[in-house]
Amino acid sequence: MAVTRYRSLLLAGLLALGSAVAVAQTQASLTAEQNRLARMEQSLENRRVEVEDIENELLSYEYKLEKAREALDKAQQKFEESRRELQQAELAHQQQANSDTERALNKAKHAFAMAERGVDSRTRRVEFIQSNYDELQGQLEAGRKAIAQTEGRLAAQKEKVDQMINAMLAKVDTAERKSAPVRSAPPVKKPPLPAPKPVAANTDAAKEADISKGAAEREVDPELLDYVKRERARMEKLLADGKEGKHTFRSLELKPAKGDPIPFEFLGHNQYRLVAPVEAGRQTYKINTWKFRRTIPADDDGERYVFIFDGRRLSRPRLVMYPEYVLPYLDK
Repeated sequence: MAVTRYRSLLLAGLLALGSAVAVAQTQASLTAEQNRLARMEQSLENRRVEVEDIENELLSYEYKLEKAREALDKAQQKFEESRRELQQAELAHQQQANSDTERALNKAKHAFAMAERGVDSRTRRVEFIQSNYDELQGQLEAGRKAIAQTEGRLAAQKEKVDQMINAMLAKVDTAERKSAPVRSAPPVKKPPLPAPKPVAANTDAAKEADISKGAAEREVDPELLDYVKRERARMEKLLADGKEGKHTFRSLELKPAKGDPIPFEFLGHNQYRLVAPVEAGRQTYKINTWKFRRTIPADDDGERYVFIFDGRRLSRPRLVMYPEYVLPYLDK
């Protein structure tokens, strides 16, 4: 990132200005904006994963809807056939009533009632699947709109960071020009002076930097907060019946790049959970045979993250991740 590339140059230039307060304030401001940018990137990544999951679920519902409509068509055909057979049985019984025609009439009535029930049940199934499909379509549109908005916020934040870098570089350039030596006369040699002892940075500046850093660490991006709220609502709805269901895996473990594998806790309905510290940067998380790539902001280095593994669709399982420190903000 440009911030990392120019950090040493910027700090060296600011130190040349001779202001410890400026150094502390500039570093804190730049770090805060960089972290804010990383949060937006993380939120955009979460949104894209959500939209991809919705798109995959829509494909599944399209198949279900097609099969349900085919079943309804067959049920309606059977209903029409049983209706005609009932009419014929009624006519035959009216023309010549006997035990055989009565038995045939009762059988036709039963077949007609079963066919009618079949149409009703399959109609309700089509309506149920269609309703879910329409709801997913709405979620997809909302997700795509949120992605567009986040991309706009992200572009504006990147521009802000670039402007800060350019302003700092301009300040460094000005300071270097002012401190350039005059070549008109050779410098007069002076006796060597004892090396100055390092002076501690201004206490107020250091405190201000610490406060700014703490504020940045505690900052929760609204998109991230909404994401965690949606995931919590999904889990509460999924686990509301209190039934765990069968374990799909004998063991499910997160295999970090360093250290021992960490086992997941089974919650029910093929949902698994664990909490573990993370490292900053682009990370690959391996869970059994699946791999998931995620970006962790720099100020989350060492923070504890909640991992939720959704194993309902083994062809495309889902990994939900968010920092544990977000949880106290959910009910505010």
